[in-house]
Amino acid sequence: MARSTKYEQRSDSTEGHHQTFTDVEDVYKYIGRFGLSQILYVNLLGLLNTSAAFNFLSGVFLLVSPEFKCREGSSCREDSDICKLDGMDWILVDKDATMIGYFGLQCQKSYATLASSLFFIPGAVVGLAVSGYASDRFGRKKTVLISLVLTIIVSIAQAVTKNFAFFLVCRSFLGMSCAGYQGVYNTYRNEFFDSTSRSTCSFIGTIYKNVGLLLLPMISYFFPWWRSIHIANCILVSLCFLVVFVPESPQWLIKNATLAETSDVLVRMSVLNRKPITASQVKVDTDMEKIGKNTSGNVFVIFRDKNHLFLTLTFFYQWLITSLMFYGFYYALESISGSVYANFAIMEVLEIPFNVLSSFLMNVAGRKRSLLLSLLVIIICCFLTFIPLDFSDSWNLKRVATIIGSKWGSSSCFLIIYLYTNEVMPTSIRCTGLHLCSISARVGSFIAPYVIGASNKLADYAQNTIFIVISLIAIALIILIPETKNVAFKATDFTEKTDAKKADEVGAV
Repeated sequence: MARSTKYEQRSDSTEGHHQTFTDVEDVYKYIGRFGLSQILYVNLLGLLNTSAAFNFLSGVFLLVSPEFKCREGSSCREDSDICKLDGMDWILVDKDATMIGYFGLQCQKSYATLASSLFFIPGAVVGLAVSGYASDRFGRKKTVLISLVLTIIVSIAQAVTKNFAFFLVCRSFLGMSCAGYQGVYNTYRNEFFDSTSRSTCSFIGTIYKNVGLLLLPMISYFFPWWRSIHIANCILVSLCFLVVFVPESPQWLIKNATLAETSDVLVRMSVLNRKPITASQVKVDTDMEKIGKNTSGNVFVIFRDKNHLFLTLTFFYQWLITSLMFYGFYYALESISGSVYANFAIMEVLEIPFNVLSSFLMNVAGRKRSLLLSLLVIIICCFLTFIPLDFSDSWNLKRVATIIGSKWGSSSCFLIIYLYTNEVMPTSIRCTGLHLCSISARVGSFIAPYVIGASNKLADYAQNTIFIVISLIAIALIILIPETKNVAFKATDFTEKTDAKKADEVGAV
């Protein structure tokens, strides 16, 4: 109470002190859609995205094949398959540099890749299921902090382990903890912004993701020791604890706390934005005040009728194929010429202007049209494979163009569907719904290495045909779902009927 009184005293002489607010987004419009408080929160929370991106794609560099050299006088050549040679004909250059070499898995790399995925992905699925419910039921902030504590413990364990079986167990817990805070991050961040600013804050989030993915090849290249990835991860996770300075989401508090708790956060934000309001001006009706209990966690609301079921399954499918293509093209980087470290870094740098364009399009054209355009980019790039070109090395050129263009398109799809899903799901189960979609994405990331397959023309034709077909199906489904541009969070709740939602449903096609 003392805290609220202090803020009230500071705001007595400000204009607008007589104005009352009955909705969180009305408060955001008055104190500033992108004020100092939102800038601070989006950047502190962005550290979560840096750490999560670093973790989810660390397997690309953990599973790099070790370098070897031929012994003098042997029949070995530098381009030989060492697994088909006598073990006395070659020697590893630095056994401890890669995880594959350290655990002696150089001839079982496919086993190591499969085992790493088999443990990490199910762990991520469990983490998404648990953290989604926990964040809707107990709060975004508490769930993030608990997940971070588990992540740093597991990262330390991975950095010191000398046993591959124990490494796999740690890998499973790492997937669980990373999925926990990464899934909550997008919802937590978006709930501090109104409908007109969410695409901008989503773009800022992708910058932090790009930073994490740029750090990964740089650390792997300049510190060629597989444990250095886990040490770097511990440092990144430690920085993430700065989120203690971010308050609980006001949107979540409306559903799960009292008016005093909700208004306290909004008043603190208004003071940081230099447009202070008083607690007495906030007249938001919270579920706790109206019915005296927490209403979050009823996930079955999104399956309650055929329209909601269709919308939910459409997003499940979109997340599945986007993840399949996004991670698939990352794994394909190893098959094109040049250093995998340089290719990875260049891809991330080139992705930034494309994400700027996607963010701009979301504000101008809306979520649905931007998503349709991104899928069309993927289809066009995959179709390049089938265009006959009669010059030397044309196949490699087409392959590089396909991978880069499709990677841009799939990254844009991810940027859009994270925001789109947040705006469609009800506030009371927003994290749970988003995490259910993320579970389908984990299925896509799991099968991605096997869909990409070999680096040859026949395989390329088959892979790109698959990507074209699944993208066309996604386009057909997306045309049928509503637009959410400039629609407040409460207006996209399945349980509420608003003029904005009705207008969107009518004009969706």
